[in-house]
Amino acid sequence: MRKLLLLFTVCGLLLLPLTKVLSQSLEDYVLEHRGDTLVVKDDIDFNGQNTLTECMNADTLDVPAGRVYMLHNLGYYSLVNNPTSSATQKTIIMGESNQSLKTNKDVNQGPPVVAGAVYEGGTSTGGISSGSDLLVKNISVQIANSAGGEGWAFFGFGGAGMRLQVDNCMIEHTLWAVVGGPPADETVIFTNDYFVNLDGHTCRRNGGVVDFNSGTTEDTLIVQNCTHVNTQGSLYKWRTGYTVKRSIINHNDFIDCSGYVFMNTGDHTDISITNNIFVNCVVQPFSPALGSADVGEVDPDLVPMGLVNVLNDSAFTANGATFYVDKNLVYWDPSLSDVVSTVVSNNVNGTTDWSSQMITMNERSQAMFDDDATYPKLTEGTWIKDVLPNFANTDVLFTDQLAVLKEFSIATVDTTYSGSLTSWRQPGNDEASYYTYSDWPIPIDLSYDNSDLMTAAIGGFPLGDLSWFPSQYTTWKAQEATELQTIHDALYSGTVAVEQIAALPTQYDLGQNYPNPFNPTTVIDFTIPKAGNAILKVYNALGQEVATLVNGYKNAANYKVNFDASNLSSGVYFYTLKVNNFTQTKKMLLLK
Repeated sequence: MRKLLLLFTVCGLLLLPLTKVLSQSLEDYVLEHRGDTLVVKDDIDFNGQNTLTECMNADTLDVPAGRVYMLHNLGYYSLVNNPTSSATQKTIIMGESNQSLKTNKDVNQGPPVVAGAVYEGGTSTGGISSGSDLLVKNISVQIANSAGGEGWAFFGFGGAGMRLQVDNCMIEHTLWAVVGGPPADETVIFTNDYFVNLDGHTCRRNGGVVDFNSGTTEDTLIVQNCTHVNTQGSLYKWRTGYTVKRSIINHNDFIDCSGYVFMNTGDHTDISITNNIFVNCVVQPFSPALGSADVGEVDPDLVPMGLVNVLNDSAFTANGATFYVDKNLVYWDPSLSDVVSTVVSNNVNGTTDWSSQMITMNERSQAMFDDDATYPKLTEGTWIKDVLPNFANTDVLFTDQLAVLKEFSIATVDTTYSGSLTSWRQPGNDEASYYTYSDWPIPIDLSYDNSDLMTAAIGGFPLGDLSWFPSQYTTWKAQEATELQTIHDALYSGTVAVEQIAALPTQYDLGQNYPNPFNPTTVIDFTIPKAGNAILKVYNALGQEVATLVNGYKNAANYKVNFDASNLSSGVYFYTLKVNNFTQTKKMLLLK
């Protein structure tokens, strides 16, 4: 209902003079105060546009550290011009629901939409810049306006040495990149985000997340627990001649990505790519003939890049020749096997010299990773190949939309082609009518139940984006710092990361409680070799349940559980463990 209401409201806003907002005070843009948090009015609340920008601009007196601008559920916040956060302290712009946007199915908790504006005399395509330290979370970012115009980028920086984190956001559309060309010494962090339909420009290489290009030096990039679906161009670009201090790509999903996932011209170091899932990625084939058309975005030796690319040049050596790749899954659908042969048979761009980029790395890069004597800090661990996770729900991503992706990937390498990748949208949410409304709730579920994949990541966690696995995510989050240190150590030591838990057990076991007899506490230990939902319960001699000690998902490991029987009488009790197809019961004696 709010979506339909907005269509009528925007029509009225087109005629609204911008002078309406010129004489407003801070309170005119505030719907509610929640301590130091300001709940900002949206277009409908205010009967006007640009409320977020105007609220931030008017908020200049006694601003608390870490000011929060809260955007309410299902709100629509169009940007006539774009705000920059405080230059002196941290700022938070957030939607009010902290539940994961990937798993939240409550239609009443839809995220607020932040997009460009259509107004009398012009349009904008939206954007927010970090003036110092900016956190944006729980919102739908649309690098576009409701009339169908798209922007080149959305997030920017007010200068060098700043920080931007985008957490639990839905991000759709872009002509270039979500963050375009960060200046020097920036920290860019994407966590728990959902990128979809980054596909607007007619250039096959555009439609990505970050492009490290002109002016970039000493930047840090962290991408964790993000999902990327139906994307057109190069998602993460490390261009020749620019230094990225550290790149961490950990626990992400990449599904149906036509172009480069990582456009790395080979001289970048300090990169770790771990625990990710790549399905139907880097589909566009490569030819040396593209070297003149894709200047600056091809390998200097004019060879395919694949997913990992390194080059023995002076910059790579000077930067330490470090790269760590481990515990990643790669899969390509059999229907993509004729992409290269089709381009060859069509003599695209007047050449038959075409190669597949659906590879983990090219021969030159592989030889460097294999040469431990020369490159001791190029570290390649495990690739899991030719396994498609049994995802809970993928809609048409592996059927109709995969065919669309394949057709685009074949067509776009023709340098005369001028189309863009068709968006994947639900039938009731067509772009023509609802351009700035992403599908909500998110219509896929990328959790899976492959038992071997559920423990294949570092530390025995599931591969890929853990946002799809709420219980495992909570456990993972508690040890995140330890895991990142393990990855860091592997990157700079050249040694494959050691698991953060003890060697995984090989068989199920329910141990005898100790002490036994006991009064009133005892310890029960159990071992599970495969992750699953574990239930440990205690029963009295009549078979009546008296306590539930464990009931939830557990990774493969050894566990110890305390049992306090203070409220029970003396006697014989039984405890039973059920996990996967294993069930075992043992007896214990309580003596008071």
